[in-house]
Amino acid sequence: MKVTRQLRLEVERREVAVRTPITVRVRDHRRQPVEGALVTTETKSVRTDGRGLCRLQFDSPGFWKLTARKGPSERVAYEPASTLVRVVPNEAALRPYRPAKPR
Repeated sequence: MKVTRQLRLEVERREVAVRTPITVRVRDHRRQPVEGALVTTETKSVRTDGRGLCRLQFDSPGFWKLTARKGPSERVAYEPASTLVRVVPNEAALRPYRPAKPR
C-alpha cells in the first residue's frame, strides 16, 4: 500500500537581490527532510541533500516560481509544492520604504 505525502517548500527569504544565493528546504507534511527532491524554476533545477536543503541564485529580476517534486518509491508517493520568490535588481531595492521628511 502506497502512502501519499505532501511536500512543503520553504525559502529563507521570499525577496532577494539578483545573484544572491538563497537556501531552499523541502520537507514532507510531517516536517521530515526530503532527500533527492528536485527543485526547479523555468531555467534551473537542483536536488536536495540529505537534510532536504539546496541553494539557488537568480541572474535576472522578476518573480520566479519554485516547484519541488520527488518521484514515487515503492511505498511513498509525493505531491509537489510551489512558491514564489521575488528577485530585485540590487540590494538597495530591498530596503523598506521610508517617506521623505517634509522640510
